[in-house]
Formats: sequence, structure tokens, C-alpha cells
Amino acid sequence: MESLSAELIITSTLYSFFGFYLKKWSLDFRDQSFLFETFLTWFMGLASTFGVGFLIYFGYKFGWLLALKLLGISFIISWLMIMIEGALSARISYFFYQKIGMVAFVATPILGYRLLVLAGII
Repeated sequence: MESLSAELIITSTLYSFFGFYLKKWSLDFRDQSFLFETFLTWFMGLASTFGVGFLIYFGYKFGWLLALKLLGISFIISWLMIMIEGALSARISYFFYQKIGMVAFVATPILGYRLLVLAGII
């Protein structure tokens, strides 16, 4: 792989976007339900560890400069998506933000699997 594919960039960006909402959601559920908070913290921790591990593997297999490009592009696009979503949800409701957190539970493992497939690991 000499360049980043659009599919890899989109998948990585969405993984990063939903990972942010898992982290944000875990902070919002403190002192609500101990079991759910514990589950959410572990799930978010595993998702974060997987993301870092994927970038390390990707850098080792395809080159560190390509991994840094993927990280930078994903970070910038995710940041823009979070800013747009923040502006929209401030006008819509807190309910919209909760829905993104729920979608993140399903989307994060699917996107993680897709990253493995795109990198040729699976």
C-alpha cells in the first residue's frame, strides 16, 4: 500500500468519531449505574487500545509516514465532524447526542473489523 485509500480514511475517521463519543458518554454516565459505567469504561478502553494498536501495526506494516498521514487526516476530519455535530445538537436536543452514543456501541466493532480487513490482517 503506497497511498491511503478513501475507504480506509473514511473508516478510520468514523472509528475515531464514534470512539470520541464513547469516551464522552463514559464521562456522562459517572455515578448513574455502576454496572453500565463499568461496561462503558471497559468498552471504551478496548476501543481506544484497538485504535492505537491498529495505527502501530499499520505503521509497522506499511510505513510510519503513512500511519501518521492516516492519523492526521482522521483527526482533522473527526474534529470537523464533532464541531458540526456539536453545533447541530445544541440546536436539536440532548436526545440526539444520546443516539450517537448508542450507535457507537454497534458501529465501533463493525468499523474496527473493517479496519482489519482493509489493512489485510483478516
